[in-house]
Amino acid sequence: MKSILRFTLVLGLVNLVAASVLASVYFITKPKIEMQEAMVKENALEQVIPATVGDRIEPVEENGAVKYWEVFKGSSGRPQGYVFIAKKYGYSSVIETMVGIKKDGTITGVRMLSQNETPGLGAKITEVVSDKTISKALKQFFLQEREAERERLPYFTEQFNGCNIYKLEFCEDANIHAISGATISSEAVLDSIREKGLEIIER
Repeated sequence: MKSILRFTLVLGLVNLVAASVLASVYFITKPKIEMQEAMVKENALEQVIPATVGDRIEPVEENGAVKYWEVFKGSSGRPQGYVFIAKKYGYSSVIETMVGIKKDGTITGVRMLSQNETPGLGAKITEVVSDKTISKALKQFFLQEREAERERLPYFTEQFNGCNIYKLEFCEDANIHAISGATISSEAVLDSIREKGLEIIER
């Protein structure tokens, strides 16, 4: 009986210490995580709308929270486009993207903000396709040539550029295709963009 009581007390003490350590780590890292997330959103906000569409972005708020952003060109009082965050549950997590569209619904950019899909499957929606070949690598190695590096973006989200949310769908004739082995994740991204975009344009 005493041994069971002793074991229970020790186990309880270990759990208490572990919980305290986890809580401390959480409170220490929380501000840094939030700061990083804010930076990611700020960078994405600037990337999804080109200057040709608008040079002024203003938030539209409701109950103190930003619902989406309106994009203006010069001194024009009418929005020329919109930026919004689309969310939908995929296969194993909520997939969050930031999307820029013109006022006619044409998509100008999509950036992945967060996802926690299965590695090798749903997570393929964030994969970047490289155009490097063995011959290019050998040429750079032996001739010591260095090509200017350009930002490479995920192939899946780049397919959306130039498409219109009114005609957004996966099909053989479309310019966008679901990732093989990650259909659920692909459809979650597409559906969230279409639904949120139409909600804003048709409000």
